[in-house]
Amino acid sequence: MSGRQRLVAGLTGLAVAALAGVFCFLSWDRANQVAGIVSALVGVVALGAGVLALMSGRGGSVRIANTGPATAVGTGSHANTGLTAQGSVHGSMEVDGTAEARAEDGGRANTGHDQL
Repeated sequence: MSGRQRLVAGLTGLAVAALAGVFCFLSWDRANQVAGIVSALVGVVALGAGVLALMSGRGGSVRIANTGPATAVGTGSHANTGLTAQGSVHGSMEVDGTAEARAEDGGRANTGHDQL
């Protein structure tokens, strides 16, 4: 877990503990009102964070270079000296100087970019 993820988890835990403490000292009707308002605010913040994450389009860069040879033998096997990505890849990709990839007896071989 990264430092930023630990910070978010810690702040979330503190917020839950604070709300639990507040709810303990309120009447049921008042706690229900506070919970409704807090839920609405958290929902709007979560929606905004999700949209912001989608719009940021941040992607890293991947560079694969000077790899060694690979051989796949048998049905369902896969020899890869390049880049195999599952799903969409955001950002730049560069595959350069890859070695030979061989497939025998029904295997697959990849020396460049293979999108699954």
